[in-house]
Amino acid sequence: MLSPKHVPPMPRVPARTAFAALLLAVVALSADAHEAAAQDDPRSRLVVDAAWLQANLDDPNVLVLHVGQNYAEAHIPGAVPVDLGAISVTTGDPDGPDYRRLELPDDLGSARSAFEAAGVSSGSTVVAVFEGSGVANATRAIWTLQVLGKDDARLLDGGLDAWTAAGGAVATGDAPLVERGVLDTPDRLDRRVDRDFVLAEGDAPGIALLDGRRPQHYTGEREERPGRAGHIPGAASVPLLSLFTDDGRLRPEGELRDLFTQAGVAEGDRVVTYCHIGFWASGVAFVARTLGFDARLYDGSMNEWALDPELPLVAGGG
Repeated sequence: MLSPKHVPPMPRVPARTAFAALLLAVVALSADAHEAAAQDDPRSRLVVDAAWLQANLDDPNVLVLHVGQNYAEAHIPGAVPVDLGAISVTTGDPDGPDYRRLELPDDLGSARSAFEAAGVSSGSTVVAVFEGSGVANATRAIWTLQVLGKDDARLLDGGLDAWTAAGGAVATGDAPLVERGVLDTPDRLDRRVDRDFVLAEGDAPGIALLDGRRPQHYTGEREERPGRAGHIPGAASVPLLSLFTDDGRLRPEGELRDLFTQAGVAEGDRVVTYCHIGFWASGVAFVARTLGFDARLYDGSMNEWALDPELPLVAGGG
């Protein structure tokens, strides 16, 4: 055993070097904390802005899906169009009681195949882009992907207009050729609820039933087909349009929480949304997810509910 006088002295570190090392360690810890906080923030995982997309557009794992009717006129370079008709079905006589418009198909394989044809794979970073005021088109595509087990698809905040406002280039013409994707995530049918669930659980404790239509539809001032008016008992009004600014951007988190709180949504509630045909409701469900809520969609919405005279409706503001 060495005696103390034979122990080699510790090398002396200059104070400036030690301070620099400490500063680097603090910066690294701060970056790690920021990354962890971002991972815990559902909004940061589900919404990207134009600056993020510009910085990541060349990433081969980033897939931009254009959800709208005017792809050929203007789209983000490299974006792939998604036809809403290819990921949903319309059945029945428009004047009959069995009419269903743009609902999730019973055979999910058709929707899965349509997304795969657009290049979507289980590991893709998908960013959905909408045109003009059509945010519900993008959120409907995102919800359909969630039902197919891919729950990390993102929304471009403000859509194509925000992209061009930020100086982003646009392309015209036909879609690019893309390699077919492999979307092998397991189905999540629990993201959809049916009329029986809404009838039995719509006003149950812990369930927040939200009507995403305009207020005049909620109150019954405007009728639904075929002449019935009002809202489902127990539902609160959270119009989709109230959750976004006029230029299609998601409102600040604090404002959104206030709107949900005013509608009676409490922490830990399961949110169930509906609207006319399940499109605006997909937007309300998406926003609920950005706030950390477990959100589900009544796909039949008023397209199904109002057509059945046996199902109750409430007029007025509550």
